Amino acid sequence: MIDGMAPLVDHLERFLGRIDSGTGGDDSTPAHVQVIRFAPNSPFTGVTTWSTLGLSHHHLGQGNGQGLHQELVMHLPTDRQPDNVAGVLFQVAEELIERGQGLARGEVIGPRGPLFARGEMTALAAAPPVYLPGPFAVCDTPAARIVLTWLVPLTEAEARFAHAHGWHALEDVFVAQDPDLTDIERAGVHLGATP
Repeated sequence: MIDGMAPLVDHLERFLGRIDSGTGGDDSTPAHVQVIRFAPNSPFTGVTTWSTLGLSHHHLGQGNGQGLHQELVMHLPTDRQPDNVAGVLFQVAEELIERGQGLARGEVIGPRGPLFARGEMTALAAAPPVYLPGPFAVCDTPAARIVLTWLVPLTEAEARFAHAHGWHALEDVFVAQDPDLTDIERAGVHLGATP
C-alpha cells in the first residue's frame, strides 16, 4: 500500500467493501499509482468495483484555477470482467499526470476505439459517483481533499453526442432511459433528436 493512503483506503473500504487485490505502485506504473479491485458483488450484486490509489498524491489543475486531488473509480460486471481494466485505469491516470490537469465533471475521453474485448464501449466520461451514497464522492484526509470520480464507459455515438451537446444532455438521456451503466456490453442509448 502507498504511504499515507490509510485514510483514503478506510474511506474506500467503508463504501466499496474490502480490497480484494491490487497491482502497480512501483516504477513500472505511472508515478507509483496502484489499481485496486474490491471484493466482487460489493457494494452491488453482480458488480465489481476498481479504483486508482495514489493518483491523488498528484496536485492536478482544474478549469477554475484551483488544484484537484483525484482518484478514479469504475464499476464493471462481476461475471464479465475485462482483462485490461487495470491497464485502462493506468492509462487515464498517466494522461492526467502528464497533462497536469484533473478530469472535470462530464469530461469525455475518446472515442478511441474499443476499450474492452467485448462490447461497443470506446470512450469514458467523468461523472460523480451517483450509484453510491453522497458522502462517498469526497474523502477529506490530513493531506488533501480527494475527489472520487466515476469513469462511465460510453459508446462512440454517446461520446460524440456528449462532445456535441454537452454532458448534461447525455445525462438527461441516461436518466430518461435508465441504462445499466456498469454493463460494458449494453446497447447504446437511443439518442434520437437533439434535445
